[in-house]
Amino acid sequence: MTAKSFFLFLAVHGRPLLCLGVAAVMAKHKCITCLHKHYEPQVIVDWATANPTDANYCAVSMGTSDADFAKVSKVLEDTQQLGENKGEMHMVCLDVANGYSEYFVDRVRKVRERHARATIFAGNVVTGEMVEELILVGADCIKIGIGPGSVCTTRRQTGVGYPQLSAVIECECCEVILAVHLKCI
Repeated sequence: MTAKSFFLFLAVHGRPLLCLGVAAVMAKHKCITCLHKHYEPQVIVDWATANPTDANYCAVSMGTSDADFAKVSKVLEDTQQLGENKGEMHMVCLDVANGYSEYFVDRVRKVRERHARATIFAGNVVTGEMVEELILVGADCIKIGIGPGSVCTTRRQTGVGYPQLSAVIECECCEVILAVHLKCI
């Protein structure tokens, strides 16, 4: 990856049927889409088989449940058989509202152990310490931000939130410590 490259994460909420269509459009612009986590594995595998170029720009999303882990594992393993540039999916997005739990960190570690070649996006966190911990257990990209907006579900339901710019500045210190390049998303 060059210094000028970037990732765009597109959060797609609402109807899952819309997500694959959006993913196809975003892939044409070489932007990454994290697919809705409620798709059945076979739907994603069939779509990846029919749209191999688009599948290269999609991450399979999951929460922390065993059922989510099984679904993501099935997609990654089934599409791996298709081969590179023939529908293989290699990105996973572990998406939780608040990544501050040992269970979440253990899940990131488990995904890395089972899927060593996968690119793992993990979050959401707002401190350098958690960025460091997630990277050390196997995450490749960190989602920074918890409840930064007034309409954020996390903020409305729990009253917890951290201003986005403050979170990015807080997490920036890891760039030097870990010799990684943070991407603002």
